[in-house]
Amino acid sequence: MSFIGNIAAAQSAKAIGKYNASVAYQEAQYERKKAAIKEKVYNTVERPRLIDQQDQQYANFFVSSLRSGAEFREGTTPFLVALKNKQLQSFDLAVADYNSKLAVTDQINQSLLIEARGRGEEFKGKMMARAEYAKAAGSLLTMGSASKDAGRLVIT
Repeated sequence: MSFIGNIAAAQSAKAIGKYNASVAYQEAQYERKKAAIKEKVYNTVERPRLIDQQDQQYANFFVSSLRSGAEFREGTTPFLVALKNKQLQSFDLAVADYNSKLAVTDQINQSLLIEARGRGEEFKGKMMARAEYAKAAGSLLTMGSASKDAGRLVIT
């Protein structure tokens, strides 16, 4: 009668595998949603704030250079310093954009790994179920063989 236990174990293994896969899929969906939110926050809040901050810093520099009495025209030191400041600000913005994209991509990749783990759990459940079905079949065959040899029903 152990074949009944094997069949029950097979059904349980499939159900557990399916449940684990669904949990992993939900976790992956959550990670993708967090990535989308992170991207939206960067584009609507952090990036504009950084640009405003850079504009304010440049304006302060420009006013202080004019206040110094130095001429602000092409080829002069204040102009070259302003150009260098703009270059550094552009680089800082590019780095911030890159870091944001990298963080979002990393989170999406994490969601894909979680989803793959879920598919693995489902596959593992199916494989365990197949093994239990094979045990049940073996148990039935052994019981049938023993019953034939004994000439009566032998339940093992």
